[in-house]
Amino acid sequence: MRGARFLPFTFSLCLLFPGCASVDKKFGNDAWYQKTRSATNKAVETSTPAISKAIDVSTTAAAKAFKRMQKYLAEKDLLATFHDAGQHSEEAVLAVLRQSGLTRTKPARPGQPPAQGPAPSPNGPAGQKPPAKTPIAPLRNVPEHYAGNLIWPVDAGIFSSEFGKRARDDHKGIDIAADIGEPVHAIADGDVIYAGNGLRGYGNVVILRHDRNMSSLYAHNSELKVRQGDHVRQGALISLLGSTGRSTGPHVHFEIREGDRAVNPRSVLPKPAFGWSLFLDGEKALALN
Repeated sequence: MRGARFLPFTFSLCLLFPGCASVDKKFGNDAWYQKTRSATNKAVETSTPAISKAIDVSTTAAAKAFKRMQKYLAEKDLLATFHDAGQHSEEAVLAVLRQSGLTRTKPARPGQPPAQGPAPSPNGPAGQKPPAKTPIAPLRNVPEHYAGNLIWPVDAGIFSSEFGKRARDDHKGIDIAADIGEPVHAIADGDVIYAGNGLRGYGNVVILRHDRNMSSLYAHNSELKVRQGDHVRQGALISLLGSTGRSTGPHVHFEIREGDRAVNPRSVLPKPAFGWSLFLDGEKALALN
């Protein structure tokens, strides 16, 4: 009976290869063999439609996103003018992050020395006692360190403004322009630590916390699909792209932060070649996840 442990796998192969008739001939009259084969056949009959449906759904979604991308490419010159209109309230975002227990600086990874700096005075400046430390909020549904891969927040769009220094301000994220209503997805599992329109300049905005230190922000939405306190899975629909707040046209202003520090999303997300490798004017075109 030792070989019976591998029979379900054998049956699966027999569905693909006709050379398994010898197995039927050898064990076909055994009751245990007939029961196992019957169970395997039922499992295949049950799973095949589900697998086919999943493939159909995935293919349909990809085809629709690809069609939208073709439209955006045709309108790229107009979409490139849709971005933030002036600075947003950095202080308001930092307040949300700190209230949620996100640290001020990126902690050292295992095996790395802590950041160097001058030793603080035991009594603080001018002999005063050091301020009491703000207790770190307990993590709810997120891990200490997120270990998975990240995805882009939209399936199609045009990069309209990059991360970093601009003429009048320091851009904390990347702007991706598309039609109003373009689905915006969570880049990773996380807790919704903010969902509303109370952060000056950001319009309807969602902020997700992914681990002890990392968060992501999605601004200027036309509609929010989550509420503060929700837990979302990677790829979940969290909002619809829009032009609320300080905006010249429909786009999502997208940020990733390590503690208080904004980082370039391009440095931590996969290169936006995606399925069709659509590049335009130095990677202006964002294709499919």
